[in-house]
Amino acid sequence: MLKHPRHLKPLLASSVVVLLAACGGNDNDTAPPSRVAMDVVRTAGGEVRAVDRLGMRSYFAIPFAAPPVGERRWQAPAPAQPWTATLAATKSAAPCLQTSASPFRLSGDSEDCLYLDVHAPTGLGPFPVMVNLHGGAFNTGGASVYADPSPLVTKGVIVVNVAYRLGAMGFLAHPTLAQDGAAGNYGIMDQQAALKWVQDNIVQFAGDKNNVTVFGESAGGFSVMTHLASPGSKGLFQKAMIQSGNYGNDRQLSAAQMGAVSQSIVDTAINSARAAGVTGINCDPGAVTAACLRSLPDSVIRTYLANAISTALPIMVPSVDGKVLPKSVKATFAAGENIKVPTVNGTNEDEYALYIAINEAGRRAAAANFDPANTSFSLPAAGYAPTIAGLTAGTGIDVNAVIANFYPLSNYGSNPATQPSLAASSLATDLGFSCPALRTSQRIAAQGSPVYMYEFRDQTALPTVGVANGNYYLSFPQGAAHSYDLQYLYNLGDLRNEERRTLQTAMTTYWSNFAKTGNPNSGGSVPAEWPAFTVTDNRVLGLDVASGGGVRALTSFDADHKCTTAWGRIVTF
Repeated sequence: MLKHPRHLKPLLASSVVVLLAACGGNDNDTAPPSRVAMDVVRTAGGEVRAVDRLGMRSYFAIPFAAPPVGERRWQAPAPAQPWTATLAATKSAAPCLQTSASPFRLSGDSEDCLYLDVHAPTGLGPFPVMVNLHGGAFNTGGASVYADPSPLVTKGVIVVNVAYRLGAMGFLAHPTLAQDGAAGNYGIMDQQAALKWVQDNIVQFAGDKNNVTVFGESAGGFSVMTHLASPGSKGLFQKAMIQSGNYGNDRQLSAAQMGAVSQSIVDTAINSARAAGVTGINCDPGAVTAACLRSLPDSVIRTYLANAISTALPIMVPSVDGKVLPKSVKATFAAGENIKVPTVNGTNEDEYALYIAINEAGRRAAAANFDPANTSFSLPAAGYAPTIAGLTAGTGIDVNAVIANFYPLSNYGSNPATQPSLAASSLATDLGFSCPALRTSQRIAAQGSPVYMYEFRDQTALPTVGVANGNYYLSFPQGAAHSYDLQYLYNLGDLRNEERRTLQTAMTTYWSNFAKTGNPNSGGSVPAEWPAFTVTDNRVLGLDVASGGGVRALTSFDADHKCTTAWGRIVTF
């Protein structure tokens, strides 16, 4: 690790002053001061020390808000208390409480979790800033997953990874918690607090606070959508990137609905905990107070409340609380009241394959059978229509007609054992991800904002579900499934071959270019021009390895995903 001797600190500081003088200082507000990210950086709260690693400087576990524990449970984030000793963490802080049985849940979670990591280039800034909001269905995940963003950082951007409250701790909206007439969305408030921290502190890390891109995948992507719709986020970023984040466009509950569901969740948790012999609960179902909720024992929070909310809200997104979100994301965009900034919006070609894979992996784990040749654990043909019926409940569509007309099993290979998995994945991807993303891009383009759309298409992407001891044990290929694009932006593991590494270089160049300039084609050499998505030209950039066709513009996204033919009436934005 490279350290600056103490006697060099004044010299380095003086050199920055010289650079400022050479650049004419900061008389022009559009020209921030030139800086380097120092070994020790003084933030508004205190000093933090860097870890020099992987061609970047990483500052781990910086508190951006007070611990949301005790009386601070289910409250808007409060300012972090200043510290006196220099913080010198070498890894991310504990993730926020993980509140589902997802295979992606992280260990070592804690309610004391409102920390962020800053990863900065080692050269002379100011650098554009990319604030990453992690995925995990708003109930799992954390900053530690993204601890190596060097593929982006070494291209000249700062990456800030943010933790935020999840599950019941982040999104419960029990009426007794209401303040100023609103309850819930504490996790989004946490994200806003982190974005405000960036505005107040990132210049000390050689960042440009006036060139901030907020981005994220899955729940992180829908978080970006939420910030585009939230009045409280205005001015906190200049660009936005939405990765696989449009799945929540039609899933937001009103304040009244979320309040009623939250009451049921709390009552269920209390009843279940008492039935299991848990003591220390100071209120009864139907007579819950805010003080009682904030005094619930840890076991009730971690187990019974977590189970109750994941059962009641298997797909959870921020509610329309009336404060953080005065209207739904969809209604805000429809009214033209969203924040208008250059935007990247995209999806993966086989998003829903991940969820089909998780279900098959669960069945195999229960039977301790990991032989991919044994297809008895696959989704059966008889389960295809009921699976789709569950996904389309309330839409009024004729499931059998949609399957027969657009997604017959015969379209998905010659193996009857894998046809249902592939067909269900295709249909659910189109309905839940691809077509909502297309409609969002069309809405943004119609408003006159620059928007660039992509589809991640690498069929060789290394899977994270269905692998044991290096062997793939599921019956069907997942292809470009949900979240499998992340390994191309962060070093999550060995990509194993040169064409994947080439795709990683291409994607991180597009992403960092966009963060720098608002145009993914400008700032670094790219393999193909990424065409702007316009009202009259709905071109999408396909992101693929060379053997799959490479990086190229696509003109048939709508037709490929049947957005007009099968889903024109159902999917709107």
